[in-house]
Amino acid sequence: MAAKTVSSLIRSITTRLSSVGIDDSGIDARLLVRHAFGWSAEQQLGRLTDPAPVEQLELLESLVSRRVGREPLQYITGSAEFYRRRFSVDPRVLIPRPETEQLVVQAIEFVRERGIETPRVADICTGSGAVAISLALEMPAAEVVATDISAGALYVARQNAGSLGAEVGFFEGDLLDPLLDDRGRIDVIVSNPPYILRGAMQGLQAEVAREPSLALDGGDDGLDVIRPLFVGIRAALKPGWSAAYIEIDPPIAEGVFDLAKGEFPDASISLLTDLAGLTRCLAVENG
Repeated sequence: MAAKTVSSLIRSITTRLSSVGIDDSGIDARLLVRHAFGWSAEQQLGRLTDPAPVEQLELLESLVSRRVGREPLQYITGSAEFYRRRFSVDPRVLIPRPETEQLVVQAIEFVRERGIETPRVADICTGSGAVAISLALEMPAAEVVATDISAGALYVARQNAGSLGAEVGFFEGDLLDPLLDDRGRIDVIVSNPPYILRGAMQGLQAEVAREPSLALDGGDDGLDVIRPLFVGIRAALKPGWSAAYIEIDPPIAEGVFDLAKGEFPDASISLLTDLAGLTRCLAVENG
């Protein structure tokens, strides 16, 4: 990279990223520069007219090349923001997204509205642990447990919990199988399961396609994982006031809703939209 100043360096990286179709290329360029140089946003802003540090240019070039190859920015920097906190992420876990924060919001609202003082909360398909850890930190009186079928994902989740000081019990296994002793004992279940239609997997954005398919592929109708998930939820939820909130994709909303109506005939079933107005969450509420 021949840029003489930090500002011109950012401009040249922006052009390279934009040329391969990356949205928000200017934002990515600034973040890559900050990450390579070890700067805060304030430090970067104050050094825009300074010469770029030569000793970090080789590292920066390697990071930019990875981004040009459409590797997700979060994997390159090793972190993602979720519910006002930063979580470590790598290719073993799905990158936490803003729309998934709705699971945290719904669970907290339900617990507070029902006045549940010491709720037992379960996060299924926890991945990086972002949802479970956020719930544990936002509701210190809660007992939070989380499961995932991936040992690698659980390693990342445990590291995040330790770094953020959250008390979460992590268990390896399929869906609610590790929580069989909790039948009828859980107040709130949240889950961001694999739900992408298998036929849509080939058309995913290049960055999303780099994330673990185990956390994305929902089968031909998007319900391969959700069907057994509902069976486990039905067995694990307390018979009184209890709830489950499941992240879904708009194309499968009708199928998920119909399935939930059959699995939870006595519960209130509703579809919730995100800030963009897209159907993003299924709510199952008892009591």
